[in-house]
Amino acid sequence: MIRYTSLPVLAIIVLSSCTLEQAGQEPKIVEELFVDSVWAANSVGFDIQTAGNKQFVAYFDRNRMMTVASRELGSKTWKKKTLNNQLMWDSHNRVKLGIDEKGYIHVSGNMHVHSLAYFRSTSPYDVSSIKEVNEMLAENETRVTYPSFFQDKSGSLYYSYRDGTCGDGNILVNRFIPDENRWERYLPESLFEGIVDDKTRAAYHHWVKDSKGNFHFVWIWRWTPDVETSHQICYATTPDLIHWKNAAGENVKLPFRPDYQKVIVDGTPSKGGMHNSRYRLILNKQDDPIIGYVKYDEKGLTQFYLAKFMEGEWVSRQISNWDFRWKFIDGGAFMTIGGKFQFAGISDDGILAVDWETENGESGRYHIDIETLEHSNKQTEIPAMYPADLEKRLSNIEGMSVRTAIDKDDKNPDGPIYVLKWEALHGGFAQHAPDEIPAGPLSPLMLLEIR
Repeated sequence: MIRYTSLPVLAIIVLSSCTLEQAGQEPKIVEELFVDSVWAANSVGFDIQTAGNKQFVAYFDRNRMMTVASRELGSKTWKKKTLNNQLMWDSHNRVKLGIDEKGYIHVSGNMHVHSLAYFRSTSPYDVSSIKEVNEMLAENETRVTYPSFFQDKSGSLYYSYRDGTCGDGNILVNRFIPDENRWERYLPESLFEGIVDDKTRAAYHHWVKDSKGNFHFVWIWRWTPDVETSHQICYATTPDLIHWKNAAGENVKLPFRPDYQKVIVDGTPSKGGMHNSRYRLILNKQDDPIIGYVKYDEKGLTQFYLAKFMEGEWVSRQISNWDFRWKFIDGGAFMTIGGKFQFAGISDDGILAVDWETENGESGRYHIDIETLEHSNKQTEIPAMYPADLEKRLSNIEGMSVRTAIDKDDKNPDGPIYVLKWEALHGGFAQHAPDEIPAGPLSPLMLLEIR
């Protein structure tokens, strides 16, 4: 059961884009290193991971070819490998990489309900030895979307992906066995399964790790390719992807299906104003989850909400007082920004800072007491993780916007932060592809070192 409450909202509006409040020394970009020139007519995600003293970047080059570059930390010289895979016109078609316990490089991407594209090196940490494989288990690998490599607390490498289509797909998880140089299906069944009474739904998810290395998952269901059918936000946590608990500490079992009451955070139905990419999870110092998301209020206006598990139930509170209704269009490629938010962090005295902006040109910061989810007048002292000029444009090309990818390495929390930065147009999905794919524009792909 979820309990809803509304709160008076403080007017915190500024006319310019919001910046993070500073405490102590502001982080600075101490080095900018050119990686390559990249094709930027359609926006797709790139990836970066540091492993020991080596750094790896996966991207699509100026000719739309999947490429992996590596360097030793401190070096300005990149070693590059162009792979036999050319980017299709679809903003879903990100590229991801992973490094296993023995240092072998794994790369996958450029898929939106397409056959698996997968590459693996034959020598540790050596991009020149990457070979085309295109197979892990030879089953459920013909309709792949959303590839992702990640590691558990022991360092084991996993690969997750959606098998199926939007509104009709399951999330599968594989684990790499380095001693045998092969993948196994880690979960005997899918992580999420959207089949209920012969009707299909798909789950969109993301996760964060807590201080002990446990996973905290939040997900939202969607009926069809139309984004307005997003509904029902859920949560569960696990140390190993096999044994799961809900927020109450009760055991819950896979696969997760729609309408599973034990894991539902907010049961808002389809066409209730939720969006399958506009929700986020943050943990407090006790590793308790706080979930932010947007949906319609009682008047049908788009608002920002926070949910927290308190006194045995999920409590959701309206935080914003926005005066517009976000219009949903098809798959969402050409929608306005609606209402956007970003968790800036939690202060030592328990105040959650949330930066926000709307399609009306308003922006600001909410200060929320994480114990009550009420607005606070306290001034937060949350050091910015990234410098204010990270979003500074690289070019004057109309329609281009800054894209970033954060280093996945979490083994050196006190070290520098590495960020990939480039620009791209938003060209949309496959159905928006022009008759002839243009050769440009191009953007520099930069590696930033932040301290």
